[in-house]
Amino acid sequence: MCQHDWVLDYARNAGSSSQQSSSACALQLYEYQTDRLRAGYQRVAALKAKVRARQELVASAQQRRDGMAQSLARRRAELQELKQGEAARAERAALEAKGAESKKAAQVAKVSGVLRKARGILANALCQVVGLQTAGAVVQNHSEDEDEDDEVFFLNMDMDDRKRLFGLPWPGHEDWAKYPNDYINACVGHCIHIFSVLAHYLHLDLPFHISKRGSSLYIRANWREVDVGEAALSIGDSNTASFVVGLSMLFFDIAYLCHRQGVRVAVERITDAVDNMRQAVLSLAERENEARRRLPFSLELYSVVQEVMKMYVDAGRKESEAALLRQQVHDVLRRLHLCDDAVDSVDYDDENWAII
Repeated sequence: MCQHDWVLDYARNAGSSSQQSSSACALQLYEYQTDRLRAGYQRVAALKAKVRARQELVASAQQRRDGMAQSLARRRAELQELKQGEAARAERAALEAKGAESKKAAQVAKVSGVLRKARGILANALCQVVGLQTAGAVVQNHSEDEDEDDEVFFLNMDMDDRKRLFGLPWPGHEDWAKYPNDYINACVGHCIHIFSVLAHYLHLDLPFHISKRGSSLYIRANWREVDVGEAALSIGDSNTASFVVGLSMLFFDIAYLCHRQGVRVAVERITDAVDNMRQAVLSLAERENEARRRLPFSLELYSVVQEVMKMYVDAGRKESEAALLRQQVHDVLRRLHLCDDAVDSVDYDDENWAII
């Protein structure tokens, strides 16, 4: 029963006119309260519907949130797995690269040792065939239990104290101007022969290139694309200056070959080509020369020319002849574009003249 049903009962039981008037008012009140109550019920129903809709939205949002959280967790797990996998692969790749590098370095060292041994054998055999020998060479043997890559190459000793090529004694510093031209040409020819073979064995690109036309030998700069001229490697009666420059270029090449084998040639010993080549051959078996081979080559051609020219200027020539030879050597250097412009101001009458 509604809480206002008593109003309805009162209106129905009213008998008098006053009671009927009161009952009419009660009926109106009843209808008014009923309408209000019905409206309240409708608002409550609407609010409940809204609450249910909001609850459904919240539940849907919670589901999406849970799904996103699960997806995020899954992606984080996958990312962590990928990171771990990448780190493991990177570590494996680094280890493999390090192992490959070590293996490659071992192979390079082995090949270098084999090449060093092969070149040493070839060079030593060549030196023994042509007679590149000198007194005082230390002969070192190796035992059977030594590493074959540590084999020591050596040259046989001659009976006298003369350095020889194909049996010909190599001229001393003071003998170049005294020996006949044919003898000097034979010694230089033998030196070029063995030097060219050694350079071929060692696969070297030399600063100066030797060529042959007919029976004559010439040498020119190897770094110039344009051929600017050559110097003679065979001495005659009228080409002493060209021969001095050519011989200096040859000795410079030999010093460069020695440098590449870790042997430093002092400019004072630049004319001792036989012993310089011998030292280069002996150094093939010395591993401690590896560091010296990486040092810069600091020898200057002008100092070599000066040292070679002393062999002819200091050989009892008159001062006028010595000055003329200096001038001619300077002209050859200018023709070959090997002379510094500062040399043009040199006073040739100065006894301390030198090519700088």
